Amino acid sequence: MKKLKTDEVIQKVAGDLFRKFGFEKTSMDDIARKAHKAKRSIYNHFNNKEDIFCAGVRQEVENIRARLLEAVANGQELVLPRLRRYLLLRMELFADAGMLQVAMKNNMFSADDHRFEDLKSIHDGFAAWEHGLFKKVWYAKPTTDTAEVVEQQAVAFADMLHVTLNGLTHSFFVEGKYEEYKSSYEMLIDLIVNSVFQTFTSQFAQTQSVVNENNPRL
Repeated sequence: MKKLKTDEVIQKVAGDLFRKFGFEKTSMDDIARKAHKAKRSIYNHFNNKEDIFCAGVRQEVENIRARLLEAVANGQELVLPRLRRYLLLRMELFADAGMLQVAMKNNMFSADDHRFEDLKSIHDGFAAWEHGLFKKVWYAKPTTDTAEVVEQQAVAFADMLHVTLNGLTHSFFVEGKYEEYKSSYEMLIDLIVNSVFQTFTSQFAQTQSVVNENNPRL
């Protein structure tokens, strides 16, 4: 088994404490005691407990992004099955991200608390990345629209999906309803994917109709 480095030990111990007792009720003394380290040793790696917490959240978010990318990496597979797998896996990964849940429950991604500016940057970076990924789903549909129209449609689709997921994420992990509504979420994802499929089909049929009208011999 790989031996953890000092900073990794600190992060692991602190993460356990943050998840169990919350951020405010966990002190640097608690972390030092649990990690069997002198406080000065901890300060050699982190400026304060905010730094430790942000490092833990960043690690969780990076892991989530890597796992989600892996889930949709097969470019030979149809886009909608990949979208469904992405949406289901996303919530499973969030359910395992204890530090991220603590941050959400304590509204640490707000710009109002300057202690957590790094957290807001992490949150906004993931949101922008995910929004771009959702836009790519829309670009996958056949179309003869102008680039400007397609871009507007893609942004609208990504916005809609983001708003839906953000609302569900708050309900699941801030209000603590994930286990209660997990099966319902799977049904909702199927509805979303089927709706996207129907939209793609409708758009493609309209495109083909226009092509046939302009080329009656085809």
